[in-house]
Amino acid sequence: MSLRRKFKNSSLEKKRCSRCNEEFPRTDQYFYTKKHHSRAGGINYYADCISCNNKRSAKFKASAEYQEKRREKHNAYRQTERGYFMELWSGVYRSRHGCEFKNFEEFFNCWIEQQKTYGTRCPYLNIEMTKIKGKDGTKTKTNISKDRINSNLPYSRRNLMFCSWKANDMKGSVTPKIAKRYLGFYKERFGHEH
Repeated sequence: MSLRRKFKNSSLEKKRCSRCNEEFPRTDQYFYTKKHHSRAGGINYYADCISCNNKRSAKFKASAEYQEKRREKHNAYRQTERGYFMELWSGVYRSRHGCEFKNFEEFFNCWIEQQKTYGTRCPYLNIEMTKIKGKDGTKTKTNISKDRINSNLPYSRRNLMFCSWKANDMKGSVTPKIAKRYLGFYKERFGHEH
């Protein structure tokens, strides 16, 4: 057994923050770390302490430039099929009418299945449906919307139909009973004229 003490570089016990110029113990409690680019098991410490890093990050995230980029990125995601349906899903699972879907994948699968029968056309009006998200919040009448076939029941695989916003707006909350009565009156008054 050797009596020589292992050399310990005391200058590496502490580290000075390049931003606030304070000295802290060289640990991951005070500095963020990252893997060393070449030394196996080695780590590098960030130049700024965690506190200064967090302040700098918060300042950047509050900037108008960051907020604008974030909005652009969010709008680009909303234009994708998954992003568009994710937004529809957020309205479904929080709906006051109820939701029987377990998760987004089950909900999105209804759209996949419906496309096998109707493609991307509205089942009610036979118009091509779109996924246009405007910045001003205005609704595009040809956009895909979620419709409960029976307005008295919650959203479910059986009770969900994707149709154009225009068709959904026209249908409103008409129940099958009212629709049947309406068709009865129409046939009684006009026969097969139209």
